[in-house]
Amino acid sequence: MARTDFMRSLTFTEEIKTGTWSLFQPQFLNGVAPCMDACPASIDMPRIYNLLTKGEVDEACRAILDFNPFPYITSRICPQFCRERCNREELDDGVKIREIEGWLGEEVLKRGLPEPHPFIGKRALIVGSGPAGLSAAWYLAMQGVEVTIAEREETPGGILAWGIPAFRLERESLKQALEAVKALGVKIETSTQVTPDNLTELSREFNWVIVATGLDRARMLPGIEEGDRVLPGLKVLKEYNLQGVLPEGENVLVVGGGNVAVDVARVFVREGRTVTMACVEPEDQVPAIKEELQEALEEGVSLVCSVGLKDAQAAHGHVKVTMQRVRVVDESGPLKKVEFVGSEQPGVFNLVVLAVGQEPSYQWPEESIITAGDLACGPSSVAQAIASGREAARRILCQLQQREYIHAREELWQRDQMEVVSFNDINPVNIDLLPSVPLPKGVPLEVGRCLSCGYCNACGTCWLFCPDASIELQQPPLLDAEHCKGCGICATECPRGVIYMKRRGF
Repeated sequence: MARTDFMRSLTFTEEIKTGTWSLFQPQFLNGVAPCMDACPASIDMPRIYNLLTKGEVDEACRAILDFNPFPYITSRICPQFCRERCNREELDDGVKIREIEGWLGEEVLKRGLPEPHPFIGKRALIVGSGPAGLSAAWYLAMQGVEVTIAEREETPGGILAWGIPAFRLERESLKQALEAVKALGVKIETSTQVTPDNLTELSREFNWVIVATGLDRARMLPGIEEGDRVLPGLKVLKEYNLQGVLPEGENVLVVGGGNVAVDVARVFVREGRTVTMACVEPEDQVPAIKEELQEALEEGVSLVCSVGLKDAQAAHGHVKVTMQRVRVVDESGPLKKVEFVGSEQPGVFNLVVLAVGQEPSYQWPEESIITAGDLACGPSSVAQAIASGREAARRILCQLQQREYIHAREELWQRDQMEVVSFNDINPVNIDLLPSVPLPKGVPLEVGRCLSCGYCNACGTCWLFCPDASIELQQPPLLDAEHCKGCGICATECPRGVIYMKRRGF
């Protein structure tokens, strides 16, 4: 080809609609990051990451409050389901999202965000001031609903106050949550008992009633009764956290494998007691938060797995117990059904604490109330309870606004598709090729490790690799469909997994 002909072909390239040659063309579709899908509160961390990298800290604070009004609490006690699912785990180590969440929580408190709406003349009663009740109160009060919380105990906070030891959740964090709720005009009435018998009267006074009392009564094992030397775990935690009192006994047996059992065991071992924790689950299936269980073991708690308590007889300051190896045969009921195998194993302890599950004190009529927290979901984490309280409030707000209720995941995520972006969907090779994103002063460096999975942040990779210059760098990028030949290089190279090759016309 002569030079003049070659130059003529370049000159007329813009006029030739080469996009008509392609069968497929890229579409830019934001999806769901695995951390979002794993988070009980559904926090949209990729969006928060992008706001922080742009220096929009106020907007990042508001974004996390859309999902969780108490990030300074969950950042201390959340089991980190998000980090376990983080795609970065496949590269080196999952992003420490709790660190980011805690920093945002402190920023929320410093900045006094956000401002509530004025009262709208509607009233709601919330029974229980635990994480679900406080969350529901916060979201309702933010939209101008007048909220009263009725709390049975003298101290507000529910399980945050009496169920979680201070070495796991500093009391200052709970104080901040209570003050944040009260600052919105919420009234918290302590030493106030509400039962199903009160509902008819209360329904005349309030437009809505949310019951978030949790599973506040401990279960006992069949044939084993509570006594001076055989106690339920919830009772032990409540007396310890509210009164600073622990029952006597140097050699303690804690029965159970959940979070309550671990908290009880850690309380005793930190007081210098000898503690054995026995559960029916195999070692790899202990249901407690792994991080907390590991810390309990490091503090000196002895763990015995696949063992059940058959009998406990208290006499003369000690408890004679009969243990036996077990195999779990049914997990569907409130108490796991086990089959005893092997020979019986006698033992002697000064104190036996049962932490084998909880149940509600009352059966509430579902037709006249909205339930939230463990009462609605069963045993769960604090983050799950907060999310449940949020959704209870959103159901009421949807009624007020006369619109269909849509879960926060669908309404607040604002994604083009709900598919979870896996590690195989992203191209981490290009992550290190991109210039590092400068972070505003004070923002945790951990923010910079987020891969922004499924969320386009206009990193420029597609623009850089496109051989036809058919992409204009915006957020999301703008495709010149008239000239894109559909080679698919952009989709292959995208480090976020947001570009999909779709057949033209579909």
